[in-house]
Formats: sequence, C-alpha cells, structure tokens
Amino acid sequence: MSIRVYAAVAAAALAAACSFHETRTVTAPPTQADDSCSLYGYTPGTSAYNQCVQRETAARRNGRVAANYGESRVVADSQNACLSYGLTVGTSSYDRCVQREIAYRRPL
Repeated sequence: MSIRVYAAVAAAALAAACSFHETRTVTAPPTQADDSCSLYGYTPGTSAYNQCVQRETAARRNGRVAANYGESRVVADSQNACLSYGLTVGTSSYDRCVQREIAYRRPL
C-alpha cells in the first residue's frame, strides 16, 4: 500500500476518534450540611437513601413556591413529600422532614 492510503486511513481514524462524545448525567451527593436523607434515618449507599436523594433533588429543582401558596397546602405538600421518601408518619424522622419541607416551600 502506498503512504497516501496509510495517511488517509490514519486521518479517518483520527476524525472518528475525535467525533465520539459521551453524555452522562450525574447527581452529586448532598453536602454533609444539607444531607436531609441521613437526618431522616437513611444510611448512605443504600437504595432507600439513593431514592431519597433523587426525590429531594427533584423537589429542590422545582424551587420555592409562589407567595399566594396557602399554609395548609404547604403543610399537605410537605407531608406528601416526606411520605414519598418512605418515612413513617409519627416518627421523629418524619417530623424533621416535614419541618424542612415546610421551610423549603415558604415564599421568600
């Protein structure tokens, strides 16, 4: 084979290698100061903890609520969020969760 063919093959291989692009979405673990899921009693590294982190992240991504958001709705949504994290009503973890969720939902 000639040098031109080798050069063409090498150029094609380099172009193909440069065009590869991988996209990944990574959810960063919460900082120790705001590790709500540990405060709720979940053990880091377990599937329940990971599920809690994912749900907490989604809730935070939605941001704070509008100023006309009623207090009873704030409490109800906070309780529902804590139930979705797998917490049991009446436990200290659930109560802490509800208080944190209420704080997150209060208008600025």
